Amino acid sequence: MHTIATLRRRLFRLTSPIFVETMLIMLMGTVDVLMLSQISDGSVAAVGLVNQLLAMIFLIFIIAASGTLVVCSQYLGAQRYGDFLTTVNVSLLLNMLVGIVVSLALFWFGDNILGMMKTDQSIFQDASIYLKIVGSFAIFHGMAVTVGNILRAREMAAYPMYISIIANILNFLGNYGLIFGHFGLPAMGVAGAAWATVISRAVNLFLLLFIFYAKKVGKQRAKVCRDYKVKLKQILAIGVPGAGEMFSYLASQVVILYFINMLGTDELAARTYMTNIVTFSFIFAISLGQGTSILTGHLTGQHKYHAALLIGAYATRWAVKISISISLFLALLSPLFIPYLTQNPTITKLCLALFWVDITLEAGRAVNILTGRMLASVGDPLFPLRTSIIVVWSVATLGSFVVGIQLHFGLIGMWCMFLLDENLRAAIQWRHWKQGKWMHKSIC
Repeated sequence: MHTIATLRRRLFRLTSPIFVETMLIMLMGTVDVLMLSQISDGSVAAVGLVNQLLAMIFLIFIIAASGTLVVCSQYLGAQRYGDFLTTVNVSLLLNMLVGIVVSLALFWFGDNILGMMKTDQSIFQDASIYLKIVGSFAIFHGMAVTVGNILRAREMAAYPMYISIIANILNFLGNYGLIFGHFGLPAMGVAGAAWATVISRAVNLFLLLFIFYAKKVGKQRAKVCRDYKVKLKQILAIGVPGAGEMFSYLASQVVILYFINMLGTDELAARTYMTNIVTFSFIFAISLGQGTSILTGHLTGQHKYHAALLIGAYATRWAVKISISISLFLALLSPLFIPYLTQNPTITKLCLALFWVDITLEAGRAVNILTGRMLASVGDPLFPLRTSIIVVWSVATLGSFVVGIQLHFGLIGMWCMFLLDENLRAAIQWRHWKQGKWMHKSIC
């Protein structure tokens, strides 16, 4: 019998290490921006553009990784360990093959992708260098995401957290050494930041695999299920809509990046600074969303739908409170740290205004993060996908063009459309979760 107090304690144990790990992962990108800001705003804009593109391309890894997290969680909740093991094997093989293909494609066609994006010539060379180096080793990222999710489904989230600490230390030292030429290393600028990222990701994957095999995560005493095709279909049935939702959002962001490029390099740099800093506003929501999805997946596998509904509502309320508090804190402190990042008065003015707009945006984003992950974990990933496609493209994307470009409200006008998009989707998805129409859609 699960009491709400027991579930809250279990949620805290799941979420705490995921929160630390997520914060460290986000810090890796922020460290790149902070150090590169000492070179030029153009370097920041180049890396920001490439990271946005990679985030969209790397969604192909999320198909297997997110599907694996949900399917494994439900099978573990139902104590079907043979099915769990088969799912693990299928997922690892899938992302390994996909990782090889993506790595080769980014190496050979990186410049073509940047050309299609109409990348400004002033930042094209830096963007090309960063994309080719980081993209060529995409397989490290793809495999790490999958192995990490398997460990989390087994409620072993502390190990990815510890490994992230090590990887972040390496990334920081690598950035410091390779960007500026310390520790006897060559000063490589943007290329140095790229190689530091690759090295830290390689170490991260190696340590995750070490834990995976040392703890015998992929070995169960129960009879192993061999129906690989069924497991692949289950992974894709969850993973494709989940990745599709993220792809819809990130693809719209790439289109919006194209619009921002039309505004100028200052606006692109401001957007890069903002997206890296405001991640700390929703870092708790991401962590809580992942922990909650594991728990609701376990509960759904046990057919305890009411308990899943209650713990989901509890987690969402806390995600909203924390996200608003952090974004307000950042807005208040922004006059102190933004001038440190850039001496460009146009970029500074834009960022200071955007922080205040972002407060209300983060409330809606927190709800979307939680409800999207929870609906996927209980077997209803199509609803967030449909909502994303309709609202993101009609409000955030089209609205950004009309308000930001046609009506000349610029980047601030675009941010207001992001705010409207996030809160409209939040209202729709929260209502769907509370109605409980997702019940009885589990795979078990």
